[in-house]
Amino acid sequence: MKKFLVFTVLLVSSFYKSFACGYSPYGEDVRYCLFKPDFFNYAQYKSFFYNADLWGFDYGRNPQDYKLNVDSNIADWYNYADKKVSLDAIEEFNFNLSYTDIHSKSDNPFIKYLYQNNKTSAIAYLKMAKNCEMVSSDTEDVWERNQDSNGKGKVELLNKIIETTNKEQNQYFKRKYAFLTIRLAYYSGRNDIIKTVFETNFNKSKRDYLYYWSLFFYTFTKSNPGYMVDVANLMANSPEKSYASYYYFHHDFKIQEALKYAKSKEEKANIYAYASVQKVDKNLDFLKEIYENNPKSQILGFLLLREVNKIEDWVYTPYYTNYNPTSDYADFWNDKIKVTTETLRNRSESDRLYAKEVLDFVNTVDADKMQNPIVWKASKINLQFITRNYTDCLKNISLFEKKYQSEKVWGEIEKIKALCITANQENGKAIIKPEIESIILKYKSDERFVFALGRELEFKGNIIDGMALLSLIEGTTDGGYNTDDVEWRDNRIKTSGNLQEFYRYFDYLDFVYSAKDLQTIVNRLDKGFNTQFQKEIYFKLLKDKDYLKDLLGTKYLRENQLKNALITFKSLDKKYWDDNYNAWERGEYGDVYVFDQNPFYDFKHTENFIEHKEKYIVTKLAVTERIIKYTDLANDVKIKDRDYYYFLLANCYYNMSDYGNSWMMRRYNSYGYQSNNQNESYIDEIEYRNKIKAVTNYKLAYKNAKTNKFKALCLRMMDYVEKNEYSNSKRVNKEFPEFTSDLSGCESLEEYFKARR
Repeated sequence: MKKFLVFTVLLVSSFYKSFACGYSPYGEDVRYCLFKPDFFNYAQYKSFFYNADLWGFDYGRNPQDYKLNVDSNIADWYNYADKKVSLDAIEEFNFNLSYTDIHSKSDNPFIKYLYQNNKTSAIAYLKMAKNCEMVSSDTEDVWERNQDSNGKGKVELLNKIIETTNKEQNQYFKRKYAFLTIRLAYYSGRNDIIKTVFETNFNKSKRDYLYYWSLFFYTFTKSNPGYMVDVANLMANSPEKSYASYYYFHHDFKIQEALKYAKSKEEKANIYAYASVQKVDKNLDFLKEIYENNPKSQILGFLLLREVNKIEDWVYTPYYTNYNPTSDYADFWNDKIKVTTETLRNRSESDRLYAKEVLDFVNTVDADKMQNPIVWKASKINLQFITRNYTDCLKNISLFEKKYQSEKVWGEIEKIKALCITANQENGKAIIKPEIESIILKYKSDERFVFALGRELEFKGNIIDGMALLSLIEGTTDGGYNTDDVEWRDNRIKTSGNLQEFYRYFDYLDFVYSAKDLQTIVNRLDKGFNTQFQKEIYFKLLKDKDYLKDLLGTKYLRENQLKNALITFKSLDKKYWDDNYNAWERGEYGDVYVFDQNPFYDFKHTENFIEHKEKYIVTKLAVTERIIKYTDLANDVKIKDRDYYYFLLANCYYNMSDYGNSWMMRRYNSYGYQSNNQNESYIDEIEYRNKIKAVTNYKLAYKNAKTNKFKALCLRMMDYVEKNEYSNSKRVNKEFPEFTSDLSGCESLEEYFKARR
């Protein structure tokens, strides 16, 4: 018998929006989910798993789904054959073989069994069923070939099945034939036959899979609103027809109208369940109604799990990643809404209150009396962690471990245990407790778990261990996007709406933390590690130690702590600079970080400006040394060439800006020519974009200049760095109009600089 597959695809990708900085993740890429429905054997409801990309409905099934939940018809034949034939053999016949494969010499073990045991009634039925498949498949001919012939054959077969059904004395096969009749009548457009056969052969006293499969087609013959009860019963009781009942009937389903036709508490529960799978918002009230009317409902456990999945998304996703809950696209695509870390935290806290309401409901339920006790007990643990009830959470984890350690969900419970122990510490005193070290190593490949644990430590003030864990979720410092990566957003300023996206810990450290913060990490790395656990979780940071020192020195530069920057850069050996900042070796940073010009003497697109009196390979170390050296000389009143050194410093500070040739002194990514795209998370962002230090030093060079010609050049450069373009200088026009023409282009810069004496 063919499987009934209906695919519904909602192209959320059509909502994709391009950002200036490139890809911006959303949906399932960022959704947090610890409790996956597969852990609880709910594959039959996969079409209703909470799924951000499909707005909560996913019908994509894989072959493993069928292994977890055997098709009712397959299970029926398995029992008919006294369990002497494998399920795989029955599936092979049912889904892959045809009418002509039913014979005494068949290689299929199921068919062999039937012939060897003289199961003539079963063989006759299967031939009829496969014959029906052949005729039904003709209706799918998109070119409408041989329609008259096909229609005639269908009528003949339908009459034959009706006759066979009426004559069959064995009730087991009579009901099977009746289902075949109903299905073929549906594809033949014969509602009259569907009604007659269903009402004659099926009643509520035996509501097995054949009853519900037949009820599905019978429902199409009804015109009164009472059919809504039938579709609700289908979803609750027939795994194979649950999605079909939703797909065909949910648009016209009205819960209050349906409740009027419910004839039992069980049917009321099913109606609330049917309405529940359509809700992507809070559904606790309906869960309570289902429990009140039918606490043994099979779908109730799944709907509780679905509610927990929602809460995980609403709480974990913004809390850990600073993204909106993944089903909430409104704020994400609305540029007018300022989404900050602060607003996301408040939203997460608000949804924790709803989690407490759900937890209170779960606490009223005796889990051991429920259809699936494990999902109720596991959900309680998850909700207790979400609501920060750490003491009870750990107690219940201990009880769960004693009874359910062999269950698939145990791995997730262990992860919650590690998160709970970590979160249940005083701010500023949090550490990685010894009792969770084995859990971390066991699940080190689970990026979402490791990231969440790192964030918990970070939030508690332990950024050293927090960054160590965050470093484990990605490969190398050279970047590169991978769909398995964890993405998150953050900013140094919690009330800012300029949240930057990350999937590398290095970029995150660069953007958010101060030099003082990073210094604590570098100090810890310099001390070394003794235990194997420490070596494993700090492996990436140790590997990147030189790059982190480079970053630390860069942060000191941003904060204008030049001496600390110099000390840090000097701690790196010559090989590091040779490997990463010259034209021959590329290192981790690649071509983009190579200094192709000297920031003191050269400008982009300008040749032969200032003679290079010092010959050296330009690195961050070399530049920092000379900034300090030239600053000391420029500030020394005994030095006669103070204007020269101020001018060199001004050039350097300009070149260390977004428009300069040495922006890599202060950034690891530069979005030049986007002055309106300022991001206050960098502590020196205003200076980086506006070149304040450059203008200040040109003014000092002007003040100490000995000739009008050099003064005019200083004025010319002030205008240049402020406008980022070479145009007429108002300052020169006003004070030295005689030099306006010569300084209107860059050709005379070298001559004017030489005229400083």
